[in-house]
Amino acid sequence: MNFKDNLATFNTMNLQTHIKKDLWLAVQSTYEAGNFSHAILDAMHHLSNVLRDKTGADGDGAALVGQALGGESPRLRINKLQTETERNEQRGLESILRGMYQAIRNPRSHEQSGDSKETADAIIVFIDYLLGIIGKSEEPFVQEKFMGRIFDPDFFKSQHYAELLVNEIPSNKLFDVLIAIYRRKLEGDVYSIGLVVRALIIKLSDDQIKRYVAIVSEELSEITDEKDFKYNLHLLPPHLWVSLSETSRLRVENRVIRAIREGESRDNKCIKGALATWARKHFPYFTLKDQVGETFIEKLESDNLLSKYYVAELFLPQLSEVISSPTRIRRCVIIISESIRKSDGGMQTALLNNIYSLPEKLQKDFAESLKDLTDESNPAIYLPDGAPFLVSTQPKSDEDENLPF
Repeated sequence: MNFKDNLATFNTMNLQTHIKKDLWLAVQSTYEAGNFSHAILDAMHHLSNVLRDKTGADGDGAALVGQALGGESPRLRINKLQTETERNEQRGLESILRGMYQAIRNPRSHEQSGDSKETADAIIVFIDYLLGIIGKSEEPFVQEKFMGRIFDPDFFKSQHYAELLVNEIPSNKLFDVLIAIYRRKLEGDVYSIGLVVRALIIKLSDDQIKRYVAIVSEELSEITDEKDFKYNLHLLPPHLWVSLSETSRLRVENRVIRAIREGESRDNKCIKGALATWARKHFPYFTLKDQVGETFIEKLESDNLLSKYYVAELFLPQLSEVISSPTRIRRCVIIISESIRKSDGGMQTALLNNIYSLPEKLQKDFAESLKDLTDESNPAIYLPDGAPFLVSTQPKSDEDENLPF
């Protein structure tokens, strides 16, 4: 086909049938209005958007092309970049795209142009060709491939490792990845997923966090399975609890209180009421915080040893967070101290295991309450302020008596 035949083809061709649907939608309005220069600009604008969407780059023009295809490790690779020929192809496409902005877009953005239909057709069809190459290019970040690394059985459980993974996600993909992980959460290890979710949330905008919380709220208003409740509690940072819808908060908090009422423990092993242990960090933000505290006191005052141990072994550090009244705190100190006075070894062990996690004021309250059971010369432990506490179960040896210090 000679030049005249080519020109005739452009004169009669239906552009819509020769280019991709998305590109046609981008240029349709100005093209059909006969504003062909503007249609070319619309096509270039569409090209820019595609580059940004695929790479997460935020530049424009030649700078955008450099971010997307330039450098030793480009965000978009049109081949494996292993041979000199392949690297030349990559550089060639980068140069062509830079030229498109410099020679095609920029002049029409800064000066009046009177492009004909034939010119617009030729340029837009060429842009469509370039979009075809870009569409087939390999992105360094592919969401489905990345998800495999989150649900990897060899995931290294550390916050640093999770942050390294999250740093590989383009900024415009962060929210999509978070929601994809959330929807598949039950398929993986909750602790690994939790590390990634926390690393992701830190990078989100306020609006994206609101959208995430809204999705969690909707699920919490409907779920019934305990595993669903546990995963949701673990994947929602405690400080965001108050951002949930009130109906969702009250529903879950009521479920947690029910778990506390049923709770039993022995030797630091939860027998019943495990759900509440997943909510420990959320307690300070609960609307029903006072009810949680009162339920704990009721269990400590019960005659069921396993109920008492449930609170003392699993929730002692949280008592001061859900019980604000000094009178109620005093009740807890008296109840636990009385149990220890009655030679309740389980309660004493629970207190000793958790004493360092208690606020200083509560430590001193217990020290004062159990002063009569404390052997200053042979204490079970020393509190952080140096005060002896209770009595060691190991008798003092003769060697200890002879030590000069």
